[in-house]
Amino acid sequence: MPKNIIICCDGTGNEIKENLSNVLKLFRVLNKNQSQVVYYDPGIGTISNSSAWARLKNHAKGIFGLATGYGLDDNVLDAYKFLMRHYKQGDKIFLFGFSRGAYSVRVLAGFLNLVGLLDPAKENLCGYALTAYKQSSENNDLAIGWRFQNILETRRVTIHFMGVWDTVASIIIPRPDRFYIPSFQALPYTKTNPAVRTFRQAMAIDEKRRMFRLYPWQADQKFKPNPFIKDKNAEAQDSKQVWFAGVHSDIGGGYPEADSGLAKIPLQWMIDEAVEQGLQIKAVIYKRLVLGQNPANSLKTYVAPNPEAKQHDSMNAVWKILEWLPKSDFAKEWPSRPSKFGMYLPLGEPRFINEDATIHPSVKTRQSGTELDPPYRPVNLSAE
Repeated sequence: MPKNIIICCDGTGNEIKENLSNVLKLFRVLNKNQSQVVYYDPGIGTISNSSAWARLKNHAKGIFGLATGYGLDDNVLDAYKFLMRHYKQGDKIFLFGFSRGAYSVRVLAGFLNLVGLLDPAKENLCGYALTAYKQSSENNDLAIGWRFQNILETRRVTIHFMGVWDTVASIIIPRPDRFYIPSFQALPYTKTNPAVRTFRQAMAIDEKRRMFRLYPWQADQKFKPNPFIKDKNAEAQDSKQVWFAGVHSDIGGGYPEADSGLAKIPLQWMIDEAVEQGLQIKAVIYKRLVLGQNPANSLKTYVAPNPEAKQHDSMNAVWKILEWLPKSDFAKEWPSRPSKFGMYLPLGEPRFINEDATIHPSVKTRQSGTELDPPYRPVNLSAE
């Protein structure tokens, strides 16, 4: 009997604690039984420890991982091995992630598209396969994929649904083609991927930190289950990228429950979109945890989605200092910003939003709200 396989990858600094991310809230809502198996990865730098020094070490690892991509391989391989052990032909794969965890599931999907899924008996070759994927490009992918499929007999799988909250990605490695100078590396099939049938991304309008630049998804792609077969009549990929009010964790969650009214909006949107594609959830928990429909005399109160709820300021003192460090013009989103010698100062650079971008209706509600002081008027979004 075919089943759903759900992979949930959280962001840096998110873990199982009182203030839950949207990935963990989704995890709580999911049915977990024979017809739907679920995997959760808390991300890097998130393992709780009673030692203050251990917590400091994990926090430092999380920041380093955010800046460089350190720990990504372990996150991807762990999720890949879970799929390898549980996948049977006909199963539907759902991938969810927030922040760096969102990038992890996009790398996982790219890995699966290029190499395929190994049989459980070949688990010792997983690291080798991931290295081959990372060293490839979208120009030589078919040769690598064909070799793995024929020699190692990998299984061709597709991604039934990928849902991500505010993907950020910083993969900086010493590259031999550049005299081992640390450089940004964009991994194959993380912006385009024909193995993905349905893609959803919730994006933060108000995030400005330099290390939290949005990693977009290319629109107007085709869904092609088998890359080795030319299909001129391939169906269009079902893709939506929607902007929501708030900063990074107002989209992906992680603030105290009482301050999570904004984060509940993209959480509800993502779950509803996935349910339409066959995701199985616990309706009672969904109504309480997501919609804020609390039973009488409940010991724990959950807030409802609220377009006029508190918006947070993610630009604390440490992040402000980093905004004064020069950044390559390659990453500039606003051409009008001044630069010298190919560098510019981000200084809290707003994200660029195209005129034809999809804005969630809750944003207009927030813009027209009368209870907000000051009124909601983001500089990167038209007030119309």
